[in-house]
Amino acid sequence: MAVSIPVPLEIAVELQTDPLGGSVTVTVVDAPADSAREALLDDIERKLVGERDNLVFKTVNRAHQQLRNYATRNGYTEGPLIDSFAGVEASRSRRSMQAAWSWEHKVMQFWEFGVEPHTISGNPLLHFYWDAADQWVQTESVNWGSETGGIPPSRSVRDSLNWLRRELS
Repeated sequence: MAVSIPVPLEIAVELQTDPLGGSVTVTVVDAPADSAREALLDDIERKLVGERDNLVFKTVNRAHQQLRNYATRNGYTEGPLIDSFAGVEASRSRRSMQAAWSWEHKVMQFWEFGVEPHTISGNPLLHFYWDAADQWVQTESVNWGSETGGIPPSRSVRDSLNWLRRELS
């Protein structure tokens, strides 16, 4: 007959975000034996990044879905931002497991946090290259957000990390 004996384990979870991605670190602070720590880290690694539909995969998918919804509501094209997903980097030490992910598109930070309406003025002119039209543009000023009232924040990265935080609680 098998007997269950509770084994005390202490873990710490740290979530971080920046405008272009997020990371989660799970540290096994205290375990009764190295084998218990290793077994717990194996399970954490599997659930975070190892198994199909893992937590990081679901977190990134939530961010992408929120970007799609945001783009639809605001008349934007989200494809280039989603396509700029740089993947997941996972690392493991003797005591912890870390996973980090990010997007490389520079506009991601503006979508995440929003932009107040503002004007960019040249001195005396602005010159910039417009890829879509394959031409150089010259003007005195650009009113960013003058028709839209700025860009509202999407909160896609932060909201997806909040979801992950709840899942890990």
